[in-house]
Amino acid sequence: MYCCKVERREGERVRRYLLERGLLNRDYKIKREGNFLYIPLVDKLEPILEEDLRSLVGSVEFLELEEEEFQRRRSGKKQMSFRDYLLSNFKKEIEKGLISLSYDVIGSIVILQISEEVDEDIRREIGKNALRLIPSVKTVFRKKGGIEGDYRIRKLELLAGEYNTLTLYKENSYRLWVDVEKVYFSPRLGWERKRIMEMVSPKDVVVDMFCGVGPFSIACRRAKRVYSIDINPYAIELLKKNIELNRVKDKIVPIWDDVRNVEVSGNRVIMNLPKYSHKFIDKALDIVEDGGIIHYYTIAKDFKGAERVFESRCDYEVLGRRVVKSYAPREYVIVLDVKVNKSI
Repeated sequence: MYCCKVERREGERVRRYLLERGLLNRDYKIKREGNFLYIPLVDKLEPILEEDLRSLVGSVEFLELEEEEFQRRRSGKKQMSFRDYLLSNFKKEIEKGLISLSYDVIGSIVILQISEEVDEDIRREIGKNALRLIPSVKTVFRKKGGIEGDYRIRKLELLAGEYNTLTLYKENSYRLWVDVEKVYFSPRLGWERKRIMEMVSPKDVVVDMFCGVGPFSIACRRAKRVYSIDINPYAIELLKKNIELNRVKDKIVPIWDDVRNVEVSGNRVIMNLPKYSHKFIDKALDIVEDGGIIHYYTIAKDFKGAERVFESRCDYEVLGRRVVKSYAPREYVIVLDVKVNKSI
């Protein structure tokens, strides 16, 4: 089986990185040996992921070891996890890609990935077991399709529990009201939001071009000012509640509009719209001040492809590049931290 070898002091950072991207093999315990940890992986990592992890940690090795060298987590006394339940009952469906082992927990709501090809009664049975085996969950939904429309929302199917789409989500010392049926929100970006949060200074003026309910905006609450823009009126209403909830009314300015119609400027611009962000590059360059930074999120197979959108438009310097999460086979949501020097 595949694993990565890291120094013990870096173990938690690497474990969190792998966990948030669905790369950590949770069926096995992490092996300790001297000052090093051997962290089990679900599969061999793609080169772009190896490169990204090396940029985060530096001293990391990728190895293939015998399965017997790792201890299984499952035991007769331990309660079965939801992942264990899926692996025990739906191995063929998982291998065919009809049922995913990955799922999103947002407050008291869990959202599963199960294909329409799976019988409805089986889907509901899986939902009941998710309600039973995932802690603190009251509602189980299934994704019925991809993200659609200007509001970036997806249709959901209730599988178990009470029909409730509004929930309170906690991360990085702040709280967020999220309506999973009316707004886009990904809990898998928590680590990325923490990274941006730690970069922001009290002198920064931040422009969050596609703010949603405000997770990046509120993460940037140390800034002098944050302009939070979204075209979705439901997202802006929840953003206002989240501003009150987190007591940042003096920092964050909510703006309900298409960002292309908004005239603001700042030295730090967040473009968290991976599928379509390339269409808004010119607007981002209008917004960002000379010497400012654009955090550009996009979907790509490698970093070079993502960088091309800047090449003909401005003088720039890439300060950082990271894989945020997997999107599709050999495609990733990545982020470039781009310092913009001047327009051509």
